[in-house]
Amino acid sequence: MSFPRAVAFLWAASWRNRIRRQLARLRKPRYLLGALVGAAYLYSVFFRRLDFRGSVGTVSEGVRLFAELSLVGSALGALFAAWALGRDRPSLTFSETEVVQLFPAPVTRRALLQYKLVRGLLGTSLGALFATLFLGRTISPHPVLFFMGACLGLGTLYLHSTAASFVRTRLAERGPWGRVVRWGVVGGVLAVAALAVFTSLREHPVPPDLSSGRALRGWLRALMASPGVAAVLWPGRLLVAPALAQSVGDFLRALPPVLALLAAHYAWVLWAEVPFEETAVVRAEARSRERMLRASGRMTRVGSMTLSRPPFRLLPRGRPEVALIWKNLIARKRMGGGFAVFLAFIVLGGAIAAVMGDTRLFTDTRRVLGPVALALSVMLTVVGPSAFRMDLRMDLPKLDLLRAMPLTGRQVVSAQLAASALALSVFQLALLAVALVLGPGVEASRLGGWWWPGGLTLALLLPAVSLAGLFVQNAAVVLFPAWVPADTGERARGLEAMGQRLLAVVGTLVVLLVGLIPAALVALVVGLAVSTFLGPWALPVAGFAAAAVLVGEVALGVMALGHAFERLDVSDDRPE
Repeated sequence: MSFPRAVAFLWAASWRNRIRRQLARLRKPRYLLGALVGAAYLYSVFFRRLDFRGSVGTVSEGVRLFAELSLVGSALGALFAAWALGRDRPSLTFSETEVVQLFPAPVTRRALLQYKLVRGLLGTSLGALFATLFLGRTISPHPVLFFMGACLGLGTLYLHSTAASFVRTRLAERGPWGRVVRWGVVGGVLAVAALAVFTSLREHPVPPDLSSGRALRGWLRALMASPGVAAVLWPGRLLVAPALAQSVGDFLRALPPVLALLAAHYAWVLWAEVPFEETAVVRAEARSRERMLRASGRMTRVGSMTLSRPPFRLLPRGRPEVALIWKNLIARKRMGGGFAVFLAFIVLGGAIAAVMGDTRLFTDTRRVLGPVALALSVMLTVVGPSAFRMDLRMDLPKLDLLRAMPLTGRQVVSAQLAASALALSVFQLALLAVALVLGPGVEASRLGGWWWPGGLTLALLLPAVSLAGLFVQNAAVVLFPAWVPADTGERARGLEAMGQRLLAVVGTLVVLLVGLIPAALVALVVGLAVSTFLGPWALPVAGFAAAAVLVGEVALGVMALGHAFERLDVSDDRPE
């Protein structure tokens, strides 16, 4: 059997086995219901709106400009990442099955490389298909042309990243001089690009009035047409030109350069080829070990972990449930990056204002950041209970260990809730503090004296609502453990997994709404009683009353859930 026929057989068998496994999973009600909900969601949100019978007409200038800037920026970011980020090793990855079946076979390295390139290009085509389904008809009047252009652009970027990894591997083998050469070239290109952009900004400064979209689009068009910025954007524009073509003629004119670039990158990959077998075997073995650890419940997150300071010093004596809180807070730090994203959000606005050096623009920046921070704090109330999972969901594979601890069910449940609630509340209160300090996005006279009372009300109410949402999510683990996907560090994929997550979110919201009814009634009675004397400051009093009711409901629920946890049979069917 020839190598192409063997590869075709391998792919066909893999897809056939995957489909059989998915169909076998659908025999279980939790996966069947999840698949039905996921399919209904995709149809109602995306596929029902698709219409490929013809052109959608012209795309507005604002949408076309935004799409061009977004796609060009993404392409340039991918080019930069290929040379500046990641490790100096071949980027080709092989599964353990491919290593076992293909590496010992009588196949040349060139054939293995071409096999992986073809598979990578097929993957980029799949990404282009999803981009076309969800975005194509929004930013292009011809979805078919957008798909073809996206395939060419993404394929070229894939080949570029592969070739760059080969070149970086060669330079790394030369020792310090190789690193000096690579970073010297990268730094030189960045310096030239920064100088070109700075020169263009001096020729086309920010207009004093950007209140209208037309003025902003005009300034961006003039800036992008300047020689310096045009030269910086040229590689990205060349790649995305076929995808953004407004007609068949535009597509045909943009096609030859991209085809030539794709062929040149393919030849570059073959020329820069380096030995990749050993690296591929090591990475495949590492992924196999990680999967085994996840399956055994001994690994909750993938990747290298660096030792960091614990959130607080755990004393040798004290309440035993505090140790669970300590453990889960450490797990939150290992999950990484949330607080860094928050800091980046705050610093970015200040950096923009400082660079502009204009007090009016600083005021405008505050008007944007304040409402955005407020919206994020409210949004965390909805998505936070699903995102902060340092609780029973994280320890679902280890329920037998939790049951064996010398703790009551109430102690375990309350400690598991505490870590997620503390972390989520810190984020919400920090965002609310930023919003209150920066102020609203409208004139202060329009809000009168309601801004600070409203903010303090949210500071009392949002953490309580989030605590109730976390309680509902953890109650599902105790009451329906087989229906909750285990948090093993690798996000579950597939239609049924998406449907299960949607069911969890909807169920949480429904139970929350039921629990909010008593809190809302109490807040209404208290607020009306004190509004005559306190005016706007009756809001925090009513918010405190509502929060107290919610916390009381959660406390009663924790007691009941603790008894259910003590009666939980850990030998029941576990989620896969």
